[in-house]
Order: sequence, then C-alpha cells, then structure tokens
Amino acid sequence: MVGTLIFSLIFLAALAVCVYFAWKGRWKKSLGFAAVGAVSFAGAYFLAKAVSAKIAPPLAEALKEGFLEVLSLRSDVMLREEAMLRTSALAVTAIVSMALFLVIFLMLFLIGGVLTHLVISAAQKNSAAKSPEKPLPWLSLVFALISFGTVSFAILYPLGAASSVAAASAKNCGYDLSASVLTNPISRLYGISGRGFFDRLTEISGAELKNSEEAELGTNIYIAAKKVAEGKDDDGTSIEKIAESLRSSYILTDFTSELVANAANSWKNGREFMHRKIKLPEGRNGELVSDVLEILSGWQRENLVSDIDTLINLYKLLKSREIDKITDGDELFEAMTEPEFVESLFIELSGNDDFIAIIPRVMRFGIGTAIDSMDMEMNDDYIVEFDASELSPEDWSNEAAAFSTLLRRMKEMSESEDGDFDVGALLTDIYQLSDSKLLSNMLLNLLIQVLYNTQLGGLFG
Repeated sequence: MVGTLIFSLIFLAALAVCVYFAWKGRWKKSLGFAAVGAVSFAGAYFLAKAVSAKIAPPLAEALKEGFLEVLSLRSDVMLREEAMLRTSALAVTAIVSMALFLVIFLMLFLIGGVLTHLVISAAQKNSAAKSPEKPLPWLSLVFALISFGTVSFAILYPLGAASSVAAASAKNCGYDLSASVLTNPISRLYGISGRGFFDRLTEISGAELKNSEEAELGTNIYIAAKKVAEGKDDDGTSIEKIAESLRSSYILTDFTSELVANAANSWKNGREFMHRKIKLPEGRNGELVSDVLEILSGWQRENLVSDIDTLINLYKLLKSREIDKITDGDELFEAMTEPEFVESLFIELSGNDDFIAIIPRVMRFGIGTAIDSMDMEMNDDYIVEFDASELSPEDWSNEAAAFSTLLRRMKEMSESEDGDFDVGALLTDIYQLSDSKLLSNMLLNLLIQVLYNTQLGGLFG
C-alpha cells in the first residue's frame, strides 16, 4: 500500500509540474517537445529492435545460467536443463530489449529536448520585437500533455503490461489481486496499450509466441498452484486451470517438465530445490512418496499434458475421500479397502504410460501397511513385480476388487482380538480370488504367510 501511494504521488506531482510549466510557457515550445517525444519514441523502438537482434542472443547465452541462479532454479544435481536455459535466454532477451529501448529513448529525448529549447529560445528572441507570440495556454497544455504521455508511457509500459497480465490471470483464476501497485488506476491505464507494445518490442525472431501471453499463462499456473496449496480448490478448478494453461503454452510445457523433474530428483535425494527441501515420511508412506517422485523425475514434454490430466483425476479422487495428500498414509490405506476407490485408482493409473508403474508400488504400500499393523514383517520375496501394461480395463476392475478385499480382510485380522477372526471367510475370499492375474504372483504366498503367523501357526506352537 505504501509503495503504490508513493508511486501515485510521484506520478501526480510530475503531471502537476508539467501542467504548471505548460500553462505558463509558450505553445511552440510545448509543440517542439511533443514532436521530440514522438520522434524519440519511434527512433528508440526501431534502434532497440535492431541492436537487440545483434547483442541479445550472445548476451542471453552468457547470462542464462546466472538467470537461473537468481530464480533459484539450480540444483546440485540437474537431470535436464535445456528448456530451462532456453526459457531463461528468452527472458534475458526480453529484458535487454526493454532496457535498450528505455536508454535510447531517454538519450534521444534529452538531446532533442536541449536542442529544441535552444533553437526555439533563439528564434523567439529574434522575432519577439517584430511580432510577439500570442499566448495560447490551452494549446500549450495539450501539447505538453502529449509530451508527458509519451515520456511516461516509455517509462511505465512494462508496469502497464504487468498490470494487464496480473489482472487477466486473477480474473481467470478467481483470485483477489492484492498487489496494489498493479491494481491502481494509473497502472491499469497504462496497461491498455502497454501490453501490446511490450509484445512488439520484445518479440524474438523465429519464436512463435507472445511474451505477455506466456507470462499470463505462467501467472495462471502460479495463482492456481497457490490456491491448491492454500486448500482453496475443493472443486478442482484450479488444478484444471494449471492443465489448461500448460496446454496453451508454447514454452511452459518444456519448462515445467524439466522443472518438475529436477525438483522431484532433488527432493527424492534429500537436496534443496528453489530453497525448499522435502522431508519424506517414515516407513511405507515414505517409500510410496519416493516412488511417485521417481516417476515425476522422468517427466518429458511429450507426456506432460496426459500426466497432468492423470494428476487432476487422481487429485479429485483423493479429495473425494477427504485425502489432501499422499502423505496421509492412514487415510490412504483406509480408502484402499473400498473396492470403488481402488478400481478408480487402478484404472486411472493404468491408462497412463508413466503412472502405470506406480500400481505395484501402491499394492506394496497397502499390503505392507496391513502387515505392519499386524506386527509382522513383510517378506519382499513374496511381492513379485509384474507387467501391468498387459491388463485390460476389465482386468483392472477385477484386480481392484481382489486387492481391496484382501486389504479389508487383513485389516479385520489386525483389529481382531485374541485370534477372533473368521478364517473360513478368508479362505473363501482366497478361493474366489484364485482367478486373479496378480494374486497368484504377488499375493497368494503372502496370504499363506499371514494365515500361518496369525492362525495356523498356533496349531503347531
């Protein structure tokens, strides 16, 4: 609030000074400065474009890694960085173009203004005795305002572009924008044409994009992700907005896939990324989170959109069971005892080439959690990996029913007191699940182990 107040006061003070001297001054001088402003603006635009085309690429190449450092996008271990470096080079090029324009404009306007002042002052002295200039304060004021508008636009168009982008993203995402420097009337006024000029000035030859559109899509993702993190996305709208923005972007798909891959790889290995370090949960839940991070560390542009769609559906599925995150191990295990949940989970994961590999690990998590609750040790030799891609959606429905039934029975066993458990019901379940394509490889031996340790083992003890 203080920043926008100071900004507004400086702007209004500058406008008041311009009006005062224009009203008191001569209209020819005001006309001269307006002409100088227009010529300086046009000259700065064309010169900045020409010079930027020559110096920006090598400069961007030299500064791009430093740019990533400033944004905290570097890690001790980087899996891939081609798209991130390419994006930073585009950003550096845009900044160079804007800086060149401002410097060239101010130099041209300053030089032109001094020359105009000297020429007009000399001309007025020579002609004052012959035909005194008729005072026209209103005309002088009009020309002065044109000059003020040109100069202020040349300085403030980036703020106007940022204001336009932020306002559009906030509206798209249903978010109340609190940055007053971007929402005050002055910023919004310059945003009307500032965004279009920003795009023309910073456009890069051969790149099929508009920088402000990419910035808006990136801001959409940031705001939507922030709403999700704050728990303000009960209906999944923000998650869908992230996917929609990624689909529409020219550069963010590549950038995001690398960003997520590098972040997941760093966090999985206990390193910081963007000044953040994730502590994995202990036990089975930590293993599952690690498995998910491993999948994310392999993200590629080609599969990003389908992966995002899968994540959206998984997010909605978890929210439907009031599970906020996969680190909620107890709630996740409880949901896995429900056939409808497991069926939706398996079908969603099996339909994605990246996430299908998580299914065996989800099974390992569920069975391991059940075994742990029974104070037993899981023999990993009984958990045999399988080719999940061979199963059809119908197969997955059957396997989901089998898996949830198994977990439900094991949960009942763990909660039973003094061996008060219906062994016959468990054996019936085993018989009914004998046609399962996964149980024979993955679960049957484990069931035998459970039975031996909890029930049959007592006959020989």
